[in-house]
Amino acid sequence: MTTLETRRFAVISTAHVSETTAKRLDNTPPKDWPCLGGPYGEYGWFLYAHDENAGVWPDVIPDELFKVMIWARRQGFDYILLDCDADEVEELPVFDW
Repeated sequence: MTTLETRRFAVISTAHVSETTAKRLDNTPPKDWPCLGGPYGEYGWFLYAHDENAGVWPDVIPDELFKVMIWARRQGFDYILLDCDADEVEELPVFDW
């Protein structure tokens, strides 16, 4: 019997990314994103929680999004679902857009 690999993900508010980053994710095909992931319907984005940042435009992960990824890794998560209806995390910056 094969043992399947499993991963954990956190569901948090889209308010943890800036409007600029949100527009970039919405208006850029996922294959051109600076991080692995894709849209979550019309509700947000599902992203891999990278543990390092490329640091060179256009491949740099925006600072506030990378902070979310670092937070997720510290909590033991591999992925993040940024959902417009999810709760905010007290330790992370919140953007009002």
